[in-house]
Amino acid sequence: MKKINVSLFKNTGLVQLLFVGVFISILIGANILINNKSTSSQNPSASSPLHKELQAVYDKIPTLPGKLNFLKQSNNLTKKVDPELTDLDSQIITCGASVDSLLSSSPSYAGSCVGGAGTLSSTKGMTLGGQCCGTLMDTSERHANLQKLQAYKTMPDIILDPMHTPITLAKKWIDYDNSTTLTSDEQKIYDQAMTISKEKPCCCKCWHYYTNEGIAKKMIKDGTYNSKQIADYWDASQICGV
Repeated sequence: MKKINVSLFKNTGLVQLLFVGVFISILIGANILINNKSTSSQNPSASSPLHKELQAVYDKIPTLPGKLNFLKQSNNLTKKVDPELTDLDSQIITCGASVDSLLSSSPSYAGSCVGGAGTLSSTKGMTLGGQCCGTLMDTSERHANLQKLQAYKTMPDIILDPMHTPITLAKKWIDYDNSTTLTSDEQKIYDQAMTISKEKPCCCKCWHYYTNEGIAKKMIKDGTYNSKQIADYWDASQICGV
């Protein structure tokens, strides 16, 4: 009986394994190429005109929270953003309770839920903005609120566009809040407004909260508006963004 050449079978098996390995490698390579092609078609390259345009806008936004908002609104620099939203991104977005640091020779702002604190070379032309708790994606509610706020336009120094609040005006109302104490009867009006309002002066105790608290105290002191009207003002002046 002939002896079987085992080494021949071993070599044949190795060749088969080699062919299988090459075949699998080809399949994997083809899959990677397909995936890369699909990904590149979904995300414009950094050299595309749209990406360059959006990058230029992003670079001009002065604060980190504003930049992060723009990234979300533009789907990571892949789609155009409503110019109104870009303008809001370019304001000062902060949850700081005081605005004094913004009025110094080296202006700085506290962080917010959207992004951290930072410094500014200047605040010229800038106002305190919204989107402190989240990114605004749709301006329809904002427009409706701006219309509601027109009912209060006869009050001196009233803020009719809270997402464009002048720093000095916020400072005025915060100082008024700190220096004004309500009587017991006046406090009842304030407390009732707090009960009625969904938003309260603001969702967190930031500069906007104390600005709105100062405005409410002035409304009560002047006897111009009742608790329902104060609550309506607070609700229409919300700036959270979400």
